[in-house]
Amino acid sequence: MEKVIESVKREIFVKASPEKVWKALTVPEERNRWETRNCKLDIRIGGTVSLDYGWGVSYVGAIVELEENRKLTLEGEDKDLTIWTITPQDDGSVVEIEYTGIWSGDFEMMQADNMAFGTYQFMRNLKSIYEGNEDLRSHFWRSWIGILHRTNPSGSPGAKVVEIQPTAPADGLVEVGDVITHVNSLETASYDDVEIIVSETEPNKKIMLTVMRDGRQLEVELMTVPYGQTVQ
Repeated sequence: MEKVIESVKREIFVKASPEKVWKALTVPEERNRWETRNCKLDIRIGGTVSLDYGWGVSYVGAIVELEENRKLTLEGEDKDLTIWTITPQDDGSVVEIEYTGIWSGDFEMMQADNMAFGTYQFMRNLKSIYEGNEDLRSHFWRSWIGILHRTNPSGSPGAKVVEIQPTAPADGLVEVGDVITHVNSLETASYDDVEIIVSETEPNKKIMLTVMRDGRQLEVELMTVPYGQTVQ
């Protein structure tokens, strides 16, 4: 039986000082540059953080731990924690996000991977904004093929398909249990690898999946559609 996990993490190196990264997390105008469309930040113990991402997705939490330029911990309405940690390294900072919760099994692990990946995309944008002043958000979540997946639990590289959305491009071509090892000949060792390639491909473009199914390697060609849509 697969073990229960109680946290998921992502991290990224940014060529910016801890002080600059701290401002990116705690100053509304700076946070809107890389993550939110609108936010309200009351930076004190017990203060409320309200994040609006602009497409019906939002988060509200209370600050329960605060170490300036180092750590910011939020407690959500579900009592789970979101923990930001900033660690100086060389000429920049390692920025880490940790989510606490309880996940087990394929579907819940897919949800944990999806949550962490969503934040990791914005962390990539934080890096891009502070290193090159380029906002990547217009490249995010352009397309999909209608598969829900998770990082392969067997330990071998790949992403295991957990569910397929009806009438999406993958319906009838990809099967639950398939392990995606490559997209467009690029190795996909994890959930993040698959999502970055697929979701940043423009709609109505062909992509090729390499999947392992019952010990056999198969090539599956699909056409992307705008994110969240089905085949017309």
